Amino acid sequence: MSATTTRVIGPAAKPARHRAILALVRGGVIRTQEDLVAELNRRRFPVTQATVSRDIRELGLLRVHDDAGPRYMAPVAELDVEQTMQRLRNAIREHVQGIEFVDLLGIVHTAPGCAPLVGGALDGSRFEEVVGTIAGDDTVLVIARSRPAAQRLLLRLNSMSQEDA
Repeated sequence: MSATTTRVIGPAAKPARHRAILALVRGGVIRTQEDLVAELNRRRFPVTQATVSRDIRELGLLRVHDDAGPRYMAPVAELDVEQTMQRLRNAIREHVQGIEFVDLLGIVHTAPGCAPLVGGALDGSRFEEVVGTIAGDDTVLVIARSRPAAQRLLLRLNSMSQEDA
């Protein structure tokens, strides 16, 4: 490989790969897992079909059918409450490094590149305690409706992080 060509591997690869997958399904037509593997390999993400299958499940991608056949798309809205909660539990257990609240504001520290995934999972949960979230690279700002709501949310999120997988 030349000095300008890099492969994305190691612990930082998963968040970057997830971002690439979302960009691919939002920006084009991905009909099969094999198509996704090929596109990711072109973008220097060395993946297998098994890895892509896990990524599809973790990201909650939808398989929809149009006139040309099936294709993957990013979830527009979560319809299944249990699936939404499982997505949030997985995101918290796999990517969150710490949670703290000061008054109405919560800070969720994540692994680098994982804040958008965690913020999206929090938004998708539609918790009544949450006014909204803002995600950076490794930090999610969570705005709660009140101090009691912030404390309930903190307890809820901490309990999710400690549940058995």
